[in-house]
Amino acid sequence: MAEDQEDDLTSLATYSLPASSYEPTTIDDLGLEPGLIRDLALKMLYYRGRMTRSDLCDGMHLSSPVVDEVMQALSQESLATIMGGTTNGPNGYVYALSQKGLDRAEQALSRSGYVGPAPVPLSAYIEQAGEQSVREAPVTRAQVEHALGGLVLAETTMRRIGRAAASRKPTLVHGQSGNGKTTVATAIGNVIGGTIRIPYALEIHGHIVHLFDPSKHVRVEDEEEVSIEQTLLKSRSDRRWVAIHRPIIWAGGELTKQSLELVYDEQTKVYEAPLPLKANGGTLIIDDFGRQQIPAVQLLNRWIVALEGGIDHLTMHTGQTIEVPFDVLVLFSTNLSPAELADEAFLRRIRYKVEVPNPSEDEFRAIFRRECDMRGIVHDEELVSHLLEAWYASSGREMRGCHPRDVVEAIVDACEYDEQAPVLSRELLDEVCATYFL
Repeated sequence: MAEDQEDDLTSLATYSLPASSYEPTTIDDLGLEPGLIRDLALKMLYYRGRMTRSDLCDGMHLSSPVVDEVMQALSQESLATIMGGTTNGPNGYVYALSQKGLDRAEQALSRSGYVGPAPVPLSAYIEQAGEQSVREAPVTRAQVEHALGGLVLAETTMRRIGRAAASRKPTLVHGQSGNGKTTVATAIGNVIGGTIRIPYALEIHGHIVHLFDPSKHVRVEDEEEVSIEQTLLKSRSDRRWVAIHRPIIWAGGELTKQSLELVYDEQTKVYEAPLPLKANGGTLIIDDFGRQQIPAVQLLNRWIVALEGGIDHLTMHTGQTIEVPFDVLVLFSTNLSPAELADEAFLRRIRYKVEVPNPSEDEFRAIFRRECDMRGIVHDEELVSHLLEAWYASSGREMRGCHPRDVVEAIVDACEYDEQAPVLSRELLDEVCATYFL
């Protein structure tokens, strides 16, 4: 068995590994200033009081050899001491700060309040982002049709959506409210599946930037069914990185200019990554485009270089400008006319414009039938004809893709209130429409 594993490891000698695959075993391997790591250990001990070597490894997401090196340096400077052990062996060593160490920890906290997994240098993140680019994720017709399976769309619309998704270029999805633009944008994001690895935090010019966001990123919890190469590499993967599903991040009317920039907390002296950086490797959906607190023209102007060159420029509070990857599929969704949003020169940066039109009568009937089937209601084409004549044709009302769902749901609600099984009738159909349409 040992020989087999040796052969497997030998076969990996030429295997190309991303930056996040190796677990660093020395401070030099981290790519960070040693002082930053020592400060991180001091701050962690300052808040926790006493910690075992195992606790420090878990808290900083570092290997035992690195933690040993750090604690040896702190001990030599009389900043930390071993207070005993909880178990036999080095993992059970209990460390605590001396008074000198407490003073040094307070100084470290005055420079940065960050306490958590050790950061990753920006250069390593850029390398990893290139290895897992969203532009390399395959998108096929079958994937798009499966993702859009919950919608009734014309073949032309489906094809245009698929081509836009396959391009991974900026796309504007437009049309009237209620026709499924949001669902289309989500489906495109879901088509670009797979997993990527991102660091919990970045180190940029000595500053810490929070990147992993539990409210935006979905961790990969189940990493079974891995190949022999992955199995062998998994035990030595860099724990400063976390495996996530390719992100799909939403930004609606609350989007501001600040959302696109590094946000510096004066109190903690730690940065929060902007939305595009958090969305790297995945999809960023700008919903209700044109209704943000930042004007559409200003938003597009901010991203002119990023959308075309794949590089974003961010400014730190010190005035330093940094370049970061802009590896994002940006989807704009709006019910405004594209001509109202910006001039032709700006809209040219958004490569695809896909309209999700009002449903045709046949599509409306198909949607209504599907909604009835989903809720166990007997479908009646004659009643749908009555609905179309009485509530659309006679008033000039336009059909929307969401109307059948909303009307059928209202029928279910009414029947539940009357304590009867849901059933279609002309009277009930007219009654729910009277409270739905204005």
